[in-house]
Amino acid sequence: MIFFVFSYNRGPHLRNCIESIETCAPGHKIFVYDDASNDPETQQVLKYIAQRHEVRTRDDKKSGDQHGALYTNMQRAIESVEEKTLICFLQDDTQLVRKIDDQDLDFLESHFEKFPNAGFLAPVFQKQITRQRTLDRFVYCEDRGVYVCEHRSKKQVAGVYYSDISITRSDRLRSVNWKFVPGEFENEQQAKQNFLEMGYLFVPFAMWLPNPPAYRNKKKSFSFQLAEFVNKAGFYPFRIMENKNVEKLRSRPKNQVPIAEDYLTVAVDGLRSPWIYDPLRRYRLLRKLAKLETFLKRIKTRKASS
Repeated sequence: MIFFVFSYNRGPHLRNCIESIETCAPGHKIFVYDDASNDPETQQVLKYIAQRHEVRTRDDKKSGDQHGALYTNMQRAIESVEEKTLICFLQDDTQLVRKIDDQDLDFLESHFEKFPNAGFLAPVFQKQITRQRTLDRFVYCEDRGVYVCEHRSKKQVAGVYYSDISITRSDRLRSVNWKFVPGEFENEQQAKQNFLEMGYLFVPFAMWLPNPPAYRNKKKSFSFQLAEFVNKAGFYPFRIMENKNVEKLRSRPKNQVPIAEDYLTVAVDGLRSPWIYDPLRRYRLLRKLAKLETFLKRIKTRKASS
C-alpha cells in the first residue's frame, strides 16, 4: 500500500503522522505532498522526513482549492501511480493507531476485487461527539463486511460516498477517469455517480487527532482563533493500541459502531472528552459569534462593492 500524506504548517503533527506509519505499516511506501509550508518548524520536519521518504512541495497557489492546494496535490498523487495498488490518503492531523497486518491487507485487496464498483473505504473511527441519530445511520453491511452510512436527508454532506481520509485503488480511480475537484462535497457527488457507498472498516486503523490547530483558507477569523484559544487547540497524539485493545476492537458485536474514545488513548493528559475536531463545535456562544462575524463581513463586502 502507498501512503500519501498531505501537509501544511503543522510540523509536529506531520512528524507524528509519518512516524505512526513507519511504526504501524513498516515497509510501505510513503510520499508527502506539502502545500509550500512557510513555518520554520514545519520546514525542518520536512527536511527530516525527506531523509527517508520522498517529499513533494507545491509552490503554485493558483489552484482554486478551498483548502489550499489539497485536491490539486491529491490529483498529482494518483497520477504518479502507474501500477495497480492500494492507496491510503492521510493528512498531517491524522495518524495510524494500530499495526496493519496481513489480515487487514487481505481484506482490503479482496474487497476491491469482489466489488468492482467499490471506490473508497474509510479507515477511521467514529467520533463520540457525533449526534446519536447520525451514528444510528451507520449500518453493518454483512456481504461487504463494512459499515455504510444511510443518508436520508437532502442536505449536502460528505462521508457517504467519499472522504478526504480514505483508501482506494489506483486502477479503480483510473477506470472512471477520476479527477479531484475543489471541495469535499463536490468529490462526494463525483463518487456517488461512479461508486458504491463508501465502506467504513469494521476494524479501523487511523484517526484524526483531536483538537488540532487548523487553517481556514490559510487565514483564521477572530472567532476561530478565540475558539482555538479557549479549547486549547494543540498537539494531542494517540498512543499506539496494545494488542489486547485491538482484539477487543475485532471481537465486538457487529452492531456496535467503533467510537474513538472507547478504544484510543491520547498521549497528553488533560484533554476534555468527548474530543472535538472543530474548535467551534464545543460552545454555542462561539458558533453564534462566528455567524455574526461572517454576517458583518458580508455587509462590509457589499458596501465596498456598491
